[in-house]
Amino acid sequence: MALVIRYRCHACGAHVDSTGHAAWVRCGYCRALVGIDWQAWFESPAYAEWLRSYTALQPKFTALQQHRTQAEAAVRAGRLDEAERHLREVVTLQMEVTPQLFPPEVRTDAAYRERYIRYEAWSRLQTLEDPTLAALDAQMQAVSVSMDLKDPIPTAEKVLDIVRQHYDRLFTLPGFEDPDGMPPASRCRLSLTLIANAYLPLLSPEQRLTLLRSVHGANNVLETGKTASDEVGVYLEWTCPTCGLVSFQGRTATELTCVGCFYKRPFSADVLGLDEVSTRCGSCGHPVTLPEGTLELPCDVCGAQVRRIARTGAVEQTFSRDMAARYGTGLPVLPDEGAPGLPVTESNRWELRLAGLARQASWYAKIVPLSRYVRLVRQSFPELTDAERAAMLERVGELKTFEGLSEDGRVRLAEARAKLLGA
Repeated sequence: MALVIRYRCHACGAHVDSTGHAAWVRCGYCRALVGIDWQAWFESPAYAEWLRSYTALQPKFTALQQHRTQAEAAVRAGRLDEAERHLREVVTLQMEVTPQLFPPEVRTDAAYRERYIRYEAWSRLQTLEDPTLAALDAQMQAVSVSMDLKDPIPTAEKVLDIVRQHYDRLFTLPGFEDPDGMPPASRCRLSLTLIANAYLPLLSPEQRLTLLRSVHGANNVLETGKTASDEVGVYLEWTCPTCGLVSFQGRTATELTCVGCFYKRPFSADVLGLDEVSTRCGSCGHPVTLPEGTLELPCDVCGAQVRRIARTGAVEQTFSRDMAARYGTGLPVLPDEGAPGLPVTESNRWELRLAGLARQASWYAKIVPLSRYVRLVRQSFPELTDAERAAMLERVGELKTFEGLSEDGRVRLAEARAKLLGA
């Protein structure tokens, strides 16, 4: 589904629609910061530059960790001024190594940058020094590492609840000076949004909608288009035109590969599932409709680009090609019609599709929910009933050219058979 998130500016009261046109969303009237869309960062030139420079940033990551360790030691020794100096260095380095966590204006406006350094250093010092905040931080770490990738919602909900408790406590402590002049509720919502954005690609469209509405309010997250479409998820689904298998494919891949017959074709926008979405320009507020399959359009009134909330993987695809070219390996250039894999006949088509489903059972058992895998089975054998599909999964052992199931794959197939039979 296509989503529109509506913000209300804390400074002037104007409504601002975010569809993915900018990572850090500002009011089109007064330019106050109102929200963040991390998906837009992954489609930006800034992200492309960050990928290219990542290796060179490693010494700064090391220095950042050293300053953080020294700050923790200083707090334990009661030397709070020293701890704050180290935390200022931590924030300064973090602005360089993880720029997506800060508004881009901190790199061009010295006074704004200083306000953010002061606020972030103060906030982190409170987290280290205050027993309540320290306990919440420890709880956050424990909850985060226990996440089940097949069902991240329970973890996400717990994390967001801890963040709310964190800010409820933080705002009672002396010294709070918001760098954007936001009231506490708006700052908390911005932080909740930043964290929620990290979970969005792992969720189904329905789960994504529920999580975003818990952060922004039910009336501020608008859905358009087909509920089944997914414009953000880590894995998209596509149907092989040769054997008919439906495969998961990483959204950042440079090509589409069928894991049944190994047919390959170039990655193209038609597999992204971009529904029509109606929104408003983030600059002037004029209504704009993005047609199905269109990622962005200029506003008819002011010319600003209006972009949907979506992950195309284009930045990573370009980066992969550039790296392959730089190191002389290159990536194959596939014709538009694709390149054939194994021979496909009417008699072996079912075997190739079944082998592909078995491979995906092994590969994605710990990542993809059972319900989504069962949908893949149904889509790959649309001509069968659920009982016939369950019987088909029993025949994996008959496949002569299949390399075999992992233990996770065996469990997943058993779960899928039970689900298809109504258990």
